[in-house]
Amino acid sequence: MGKVKKGSTDLNGMDVTEFLANGGVIKDEPESSTKILRGLDIWNAEYSPVEWAIKDMIPMAKKTVAVGDFEAGKSYLYLGAALSLAAGKSGYLGFEIPKQRKVLYVDLENGQDETIRRINKLTSGHGIDKSRCVDTLSLVTKPGDFEEVFPMIITEVEAFSPDVIIIDNLYQLSGSSNIADADKIKPLLAKIEGLRGKRESAVVLIHHFNKNTQEQGITEERMAGSSTINWWYEYCTMLVKTNRNFSLFAVGKSRMDSKNPGIYGIEIRDSGFDGIEVFCAGLISSEKVKGLLVPDVQKMKWEMHLERMADKFETNEWLNVCGDSDGESISDVTAKRWLKEMVAVGMLQKLSHGLYSKTNMSFYSDF
Repeated sequence: MGKVKKGSTDLNGMDVTEFLANGGVIKDEPESSTKILRGLDIWNAEYSPVEWAIKDMIPMAKKTVAVGDFEAGKSYLYLGAALSLAAGKSGYLGFEIPKQRKVLYVDLENGQDETIRRINKLTSGHGIDKSRCVDTLSLVTKPGDFEEVFPMIITEVEAFSPDVIIIDNLYQLSGSSNIADADKIKPLLAKIEGLRGKRESAVVLIHHFNKNTQEQGITEERMAGSSTINWWYEYCTMLVKTNRNFSLFAVGKSRMDSKNPGIYGIEIRDSGFDGIEVFCAGLISSEKVKGLLVPDVQKMKWEMHLERMADKFETNEWLNVCGDSDGESISDVTAKRWLKEMVAVGMLQKLSHGLYSKTNMSFYSDF
């Protein structure tokens, strides 16, 4: 701030009342975010390290898309995160929580009754101290289209000043809009970004993968409207269903200097009276991931054909069995592709050119 010069009438946009209330000094204009650096100033410039709300899960002052399969547990995962942040717990699923944060959770899918039920169950399951959330947790529940809901969200953001805003989910917020329609979605994303305000709150936008794309594995390209949305977010987490009773949590795109934490198993455990716990099953190796993503129907087809094979067999023997299947004749092209896929997931071992061995791998062995 600078003192007003004698005889000056330029109050930098302030009226006299504001000028006097400010102690007779002029408020400086907001500092521009645009910087120009030359030469050694580039290397000498300081930069801020990554600040986390939850380590490897929610970066502060960034826009995150949390995308996942239908019924993979996205809402439970991030509602549990919201409660843990607001209560100031030291960690969540093994991920560090550096400090307590004010969290606004916007649920546009489940309605108030179901969301409150989930909050109570997660509170019991995770041992959340409700008294620590009195001033740090706010909830907006209002199923409806964008034009109806958004003014409510803006009002609460201005009144509550959250550090973290979690919106569940983009599909509901967009109403009937086509997620892939850039002309409709980009203005919506711009308004969501505007919620951050001068506080630069972290924003987490929960979103869906396209249906029937599980065979593509853990990739952001499965995201509904990915070509429309990928310009917007700075961090991406993914939750992928498996053929087991848990999902896989992984980090996708990151515009930050942060190490990829790996792939974790996430299970939603409903113990009834004792509540719901979002449980981390630990790191999952890349070799095991492949087997976990094979659809049950495909796995059953493979096993049905392998039952007719010796422990060691040649390609031609396999092609004969597949071409002589009861009710369904498998083409040579498909049968050869199956061999490659079963080797990739560990069901077969390739001993030499054209020679394979069963591994007796079970998809349901302990991971």
